[in-house]
Amino acid sequence: MNRIYKFFGNDSLFGRIFGTLGDMITVNILFLLCSIPVITFGAAFTSMYYALLRNLKYGDSSLTRDFFSSFRQNFKQSTASWIISIIFIIVFSADVGMFGPNGVYPMTAIYYLIVVLAIIVMITAMFVFPVIAAFQNTLKNLWIQAFFLAAKNIPLALAILILNAAPLYLSLTSPSPLIFCTALFVWVVAGFGAVAWINTFLFYRIFSPYLADDTTEACD
Repeated sequence: MNRIYKFFGNDSLFGRIFGTLGDMITVNILFLLCSIPVITFGAAFTSMYYALLRNLKYGDSSLTRDFFSSFRQNFKQSTASWIISIIFIIVFSADVGMFGPNGVYPMTAIYYLIVVLAIIVMITAMFVFPVIAAFQNTLKNLWIQAFFLAAKNIPLALAILILNAAPLYLSLTSPSPLIFCTALFVWVVAGFGAVAWINTFLFYRIFSPYLADDTTEACD
């Protein structure tokens, strides 16, 4: 009996694996449900990282309670950041349509400049929601902080960009219906939560030097 308890207990390897999987599924479901109105995507994204950051620090925090606590507290800044991100997407898409290889006025130099700027903005936007989860500041300063944290940690920033973009891109562009359906199932069940869970370790490493000197939401 003791051997069975040790094997399935919370402190066992088996228990930790299934506990982590449960955390991924929990935040994934909460994130998807709260993203359904689309306009609330930013608040849901911030809340997912808020819950995971607190769980990483404290270990026994309630993911559901922390998620909805952040959803209420950070709704305005997260929604504003999401709207800003959408505006950037529209602007860059229009620029590519205008100056890209198949655009109205193809200009290689301008096109590559747009691509570089788009990548910088994309990485900053990916950082800003976890930054909102971890730090208290004005919206303008949070975006500035997100930019500089990414710039100071370029290897980790690129790793986060790849972790966010590559799996989703490969899933959506797969020519195999079986792979596409399997990937869709994984994303719906735990995919976004799994990616965020991995990213949380990278973000926590980036944020750690500043958390001790700042009044933070995620780690107070």
